This record gives sequence, C-alpha cells and structure tokens, in this order.
Amino acid sequence: MNQGKHLPRKIFIETLEARIEGLINRSFLQLLTRASNLDYPFIDSKFDIVTGRDFGPEDEYFRRRDCIYAWIQGRGLESFAGHASWYRNAGNDDLARNIAETLRRIATNLESCRLAAGGRLPFAFRPDGSPVWPQEPSAGNFSDLFYSKGLFATGTLLRHVPWQNDGEEQFRQVLAAIRNREFRTDQHAFDEKNPVSHIPGKYPQGPRMIALGGLALFAKARPTEAFWLDTAAEFIQYILDHHINTGQILGLQKYDFVEALDEQQQPWQDGERLLCDPGHALEFIGLATKCLLIMQEQQRNQSLLQRCRELFPNLFLHLFRLGFAAAGGIVKSYDLLARKPINDDMPWWSLPESMRAAAELLVFCPEADAAAILDCYHQAAEAFLGGYLQNNSFACQTLDASGKISSAIPAVPDADPGYHTNLCLLEVLALRCHHKVRAKK
Repeated sequence: MNQGKHLPRKIFIETLEARIEGLINRSFLQLLTRASNLDYPFIDSKFDIVTGRDFGPEDEYFRRRDCIYAWIQGRGLESFAGHASWYRNAGNDDLARNIAETLRRIATNLESCRLAAGGRLPFAFRPDGSPVWPQEPSAGNFSDLFYSKGLFATGTLLRHVPWQNDGEEQFRQVLAAIRNREFRTDQHAFDEKNPVSHIPGKYPQGPRMIALGGLALFAKARPTEAFWLDTAAEFIQYILDHHINTGQILGLQKYDFVEALDEQQQPWQDGERLLCDPGHALEFIGLATKCLLIMQEQQRNQSLLQRCRELFPNLFLHLFRLGFAAAGGIVKSYDLLARKPINDDMPWWSLPESMRAAAELLVFCPEADAAAILDCYHQAAEAFLGGYLQNNSFACQTLDASGKISSAIPAVPDADPGYHTNLCLLEVLALRCHHKVRAKK
C-alpha cells in the first residue's frame, strides 16, 4: 500500500490526518470483530498481516490460537481501552459501549487464566493459563508490566475497582523489581539476529522506558497521587544520567544513547560492540515526554521539565538520523563504536513511536527547531504509510535492509493489537501537531 511514498509534500501534509484516522478505524474494527468471537475469549490478532490468512493447525505451534501471548493480551487490553475512550470522546457512544463489553468478557477470562497460573501470566500460555515454555523465576518481567498496565486501563474504563487494584498491585511490584535490579526479560527469541535472552549483569533501559507509559496512565487516572509522577521523574532522570551521552562517556558522540548498563552503571558492551537500539531510544523520548506533559499541566518538576526541553529536541534529531535508513525504516540495532548497524532489519513499530515523539516535542518544546522535527515526522510517516502499511490497514512487522518485506519476528508472531501503531497515532491526532506547526507559518 504505497499511497504515502513519493507524494508531493503539500498533498501529503493535507491528507495525512485523514489517512491516519482511516487506518486506525479500519484496523481496530477488524480487531474488535475478531475479539467478539464468543468461542475465543482473547484478543485475537493471529493472522498473516501480508496475506490476511488466519493462522491455523498447519502453522508452527507458536503461531496458533492456543499459544497465547501475555504481551499481546496486555497490550491489547490497553489498546482497546484507549480506543473506547477515543470513540466515546468523539461521540460514538454505541461503539464505545461495544468495546467496553468486549473488554469485560476478555479481561474476565484473562483474570481466570492469571489466577490459574498462580497470579502471573506466562509469556506464552495455553487457554487454561498453563505455560507453553518453562518460565524463569523473577520478581518482575515484561509480561507483568504489559498486563498490569492493560488490566488497570480496563478497570479504569469499566470503573471496576478490583481490576484497578490488582493492576496497581502488580504494576507497583514491577516498579520495585526495576528499581532493585530484580527485573528480568521473559521474552522468547524468534529471530537469531535479535538476541533477547536475559544476560546476568546486563541492565537495559527498556523496563524503565515501558514503565513510563504505565506511569502516565496512572498519573492521568489518579492526578492527586504524587507517587506516579515522582516515579516517572526518577526513571527519566536515571536514563538521562546513565544512558544518554552528554559528554561523560568517552569515545561516543554527543546524544548517543546506550541501550544497556553493566553492574557499575557503565555502558554494557557485547565484546567490541556498544549497542544502541534507535527505536527504543526514540520510544523513550515519546513516553518520557508523555509524562512530562502531565507534569507541565500539574506544574511539577520544573527543573526536570527545563532539562528535557533543552535536551530532547537535539536528542530526537540525533537518534532519528542515526537510525533511519535510506530504504525507509529505522534499523533494529546500531554499534556506537563502529558507527554502523548491527541488525539492519527495520521493525515497523519504531516509526509510529517516532511520530508520537515528534508530535509531543512540537508541543512540549516551543523553542525547538520545529522544521527539523517536523521533517523527521514526515519521513517516518511516509516510510510507514508507503513501505509497511498493507491493504488491510495493518503494518507488516519487518522490512529488510533493502526495504523488502521480511519474515523476521521482532517480538511475537501475532499482529499488533493496536498498541504500537494505533495508540501512538491516536496521540498524534490528539496533539494535532501538524496543524499547530502549519498555523505558525
């Protein structure tokens, strides 16, 4: 679906918002229809994005309907709750109620699975909650993080206090695990070019970064509770101090972003390579700025706000230019020492994440170089719409270095349940960033 690529810039700008809203509606209504199947009480995105074919018994087990991913279910709950709020605010009360009732049924079933699994969903589980693969013990992992956010979002939408409380309890446990260095990834590797297994002594920024999205969710729902924004400020400052080079890390360029630290809080090296994940770094800017905008609204953490206003525009431009490839996407990993990609595959999710980050910065940083940020925003949008988006309004998961569709699985084989793509783009629409910039010209 190459409608965005090579369009004259003026036409592209004029049609962008309508196209974004259209793809959100089309993709989400498909997800809602699939989730309305009473015989399968889960978020169902088990289909081949490119061909549209449902995965079935003839496919590898990890693609089938009885191999359910906690990441997808947690992200899906948060996505469905976000869409329900969007449609309700747009005046579509009937659709919002339909989404809410679907969420109630699915969350009820997922909670049964979680209880059957001993209180925590495994990374991959069967319909009865039993794990597909052995689960390493930990005080907190990504499945806990995604599911606790999604459960709280669902409980908040439905005003169901037990789910709000259970989501909060699990989320607080994850925050403590991150702070105490007891968090460990539970991700299962599907791509040998993208090693994801836990390595003792390696502490990536990802847990703090993803937690920022949850902290923004809680801060919005509970604005009188200081804990959420205080923790967000703590996590943002930690990443600013330790992962971003502002001159303290010899041998790196200014604004380089180190993906992981070692036991001494120094950059973690993989042999002779020093890893940057440009997509994760750009996602951090977006989720951090989401929290910062709430702090700004509540007139909190003024020194942190000023620090980030001064840092983030140049950080964003540096990271986007470092990761964005001529083929039209953002490389998965980059060696900050050799100054070249490590994994030149280009997953889809970093583009809408970059669009959200750019949209937020145009609002949060009024003194920034808006034209340069907007140019990156349009590059990301053109690449996403022109290279990734398929006729069914879902984005293929990965392009290779030449810009061709790849079979590589960046995280899980299921399609995005409206989390990376739709939630980011809903925020872009809410900010109306391109209208704001055009109005200034």
